[in-house]
Amino acid sequence: MANLLHNRYGGGTIDLVICVDVPAAYFLMEYGDKLFTGIPVVMCSIPESLKDRILASPLKKNVSGILEPAAVSRYLVESALRFKPDTTHVVLISGAFENDHARSVALRDALKARQPKVEFIDLTGLSLGEIFARCEHLPQGAIIFYSTLFVDGKGRSYVPRMVLRSIAVHTDLPIFGLYESYMGDGIIGGPLVSLRLEGKKAAEMARRVLAGQPPGDPPFIVPDDITLTQYDWRQLRRHNIAASLLPKNSAILFREATIWDLYKRYIVGVVILLVLQTLLIVGLVFNLRQRKKAEAALQDSRSELQTLAGRLISSQEEELSRLSREFHDDYAQRLAALAIETGTLELHSAQLEPAPLRDRIGHIKEQVINLSDDIHALSRELHPAILKDLGLERAVKSLCLNFSDREDIPVNCHCEALPEDISPDAALCVYRVIQEGLRNIAKHAHARHVDVFLKGSANRLLAAIEDDGAGFEPKCARHTPGIGLASMRERVQYVKGEFTVSSEPGHGTVISLSIPFAQERA
Repeated sequence: MANLLHNRYGGGTIDLVICVDVPAAYFLMEYGDKLFTGIPVVMCSIPESLKDRILASPLKKNVSGILEPAAVSRYLVESALRFKPDTTHVVLISGAFENDHARSVALRDALKARQPKVEFIDLTGLSLGEIFARCEHLPQGAIIFYSTLFVDGKGRSYVPRMVLRSIAVHTDLPIFGLYESYMGDGIIGGPLVSLRLEGKKAAEMARRVLAGQPPGDPPFIVPDDITLTQYDWRQLRRHNIAASLLPKNSAILFREATIWDLYKRYIVGVVILLVLQTLLIVGLVFNLRQRKKAEAALQDSRSELQTLAGRLISSQEEELSRLSREFHDDYAQRLAALAIETGTLELHSAQLEPAPLRDRIGHIKEQVINLSDDIHALSRELHPAILKDLGLERAVKSLCLNFSDREDIPVNCHCEALPEDISPDAALCVYRVIQEGLRNIAKHAHARHVDVFLKGSANRLLAAIEDDGAGFEPKCARHTPGIGLASMRERVQYVKGEFTVSSEPGHGTVISLSIPFAQERA
């Protein structure tokens, strides 16, 4: 390892070395002065018992660090004996690795100091199997203190937390440990060293060294704010330790909530709900009759509104029919007569001079003919006689053909499986909706292609109009002044049908309707 680090980093490109844990400290004390000459070293997770040995090494001029206070071991033993004043034996469990030896020094000294009042049993250096066997036969008045066990007496490596869990399985005696990371693995708790807080302190020291603070000024710090006082609520209950014995400001972890803790909000909520329900029942009984009256009035209003909508549609169709007859029988005929007279005038003026006068008469004749055709087409749109004469399918195809010729927009009309007994109301509704839809496409959609679908299916008449135009936001359309969509929806609802509009800006529009064949007017 020393050769590897020398070959890789011997060029002097390192600004700071951070040393974590005892084995790294031993390595640097032996090789650090040769590998990292003059480079500051910040140590972390080092027991206070190693302080003098580190300062006696060649690293002493460049080393700084955070030491784990030895006093924590003494506080831990004192708190454990306060909880269990009848203790007769204290047991130390530690491994055989150099890391285990260094970390158990302070705890061993604190336990030995309690002799001869309590007997000290040291299980350091035994194999893990021997430790389990000894734990199963310890006297009832004993307390176990666990340091670390990275390697057992037979040289086998372990994870200290996993070993602690196994020890807790092999004994019913209370177990105390030194580190916060052991919480939840079998220890009762107490003053514990927090490796997390220790690392944070070391990082702050490293930042100061990199900012220019001379290394070794001060060489080591033994902070008292890297310890936490925590207890496992489950272990306190298991070993009958009263919470009143715990120090003030202690944190109790893994507390099992009581029924009130778990369901406090629900209990309060149920009580409030019962009170509110009582008040609501009284209010509901008082308001029940008025509610029924309001519902009846609302139903009457809906019926009247639907009846009124039907009458408006019927009146509209009657008026359109009257206007259509008037245009066809009166204005269209008069324009046709005027066109004939203009044509006769054009014939008689064939010999007139000058020629522009004759051309002007011919132009007037063409305008009169075009106006007559427009009036005739308007008459058909106002009241489609073709719907009665030729049926819905041909009427819709004719409507699409006229729209395509007039607006120069291709329209494909797809009709299939239309029954013979379509009611006049349903046929007129479909025709008017398609007519209004095409009119809206011409005004607003800027479409390049339109598809019209007409189909009979499952006792219903299905129709749809699809275009590839500009589209719109259906929700916003309700706030626009136009009444095209509203008119279509009212017509479909009048014949007990269903009406939907699907559209997105830039993705065209699809208008769909479904109408039952048999119609019963309200």
